[in-house]
Amino acid sequence: MAPPHPSFPFRWVLPSIQIVVCLALLWPVRSYLLFAIIESIHSYSSPTVKIRAASDSKALNVIVPPITPEEQRRNDDVVARLWETRKMVPLALDFPVLVVQLPYILLNPAKREWVPRGMFPDIWRALSWPFAGIFFWWLLGRGVEALAAARRSVAIPQISWVETGFALILFGFGLVALIGILTSTPDDRRDIQFVALVTGGLLWGVLATATIAARFLQWRSAKRSAAA
Repeated sequence: MAPPHPSFPFRWVLPSIQIVVCLALLWPVRSYLLFAIIESIHSYSSPTVKIRAASDSKALNVIVPPITPEEQRRNDDVVARLWETRKMVPLALDFPVLVVQLPYILLNPAKREWVPRGMFPDIWRALSWPFAGIFFWWLLGRGVEALAAARRSVAIPQISWVETGFALILFGFGLVALIGILTSTPDDRRDIQFVALVTGGLLWGVLATATIAARFLQWRSAKRSAAA
C-alpha cells in the first residue's frame, strides 16, 4: 500500500500566496508599470522616436486634467516613495531568481542581468520576478511537504540531490546576508536595494533549511531501511 501524501499541499499554496502578495502590493503602481511596458515595446518598434505623454494620453483616450507644478511635484514624490517601497517585495520574496542569473551576470561584460530595451532593471524585476519565483516557491513547498512526511517516516515527495544542492547554495547566501547585516553601515541600511537583497538572502537562507532537513531525514530513513 502506497504511503499517504502530506495532507496540506504546500507546493501549491506557497506559490499562490507569493504571487497574490506581489500583485496586491504592486497594484497601486500599475499605471507606472504599464507605462514602462509601453515604452519598452515602443523602443523595439521605433528606437529613434520618443514617446510623448500627450500622445500616450490621446492613444489611451485618457483626459489629463491640468495641475499646478506644486501638485505635480507632490504627486511625483508620492509615486516615487510608493514605488521605492513596493519594489522591494519581489526582490526579497523571489531572491532565488537573482541567484540563478548570477552565471549570466558574471559572464556579461556589463555585469548585469538581461533587461528588455527601454526598461529600468527595478521595473523588470517587479514585473518578471513574481512569475519566475513561482517555480522556487513550488520547490520550497515540496521541501516543506517532504519534511512533514519525513517526520512520519514517509519519503514522499522524494527530494533530489539537485534540489538539495540548490537549497545549500541558498543557505550559503543566507549566511552571507547575515554577515552583511551585521557589518552594514547606516548608509547601507538607507539603501533600499541593499535592504531588499539582504532581506531576501536571509529569508531564503532560513527557508532552504526545510529542504535540507527533509533530504537528510529521507537519507537517514533509507539508510536505516537498508540496514534492517
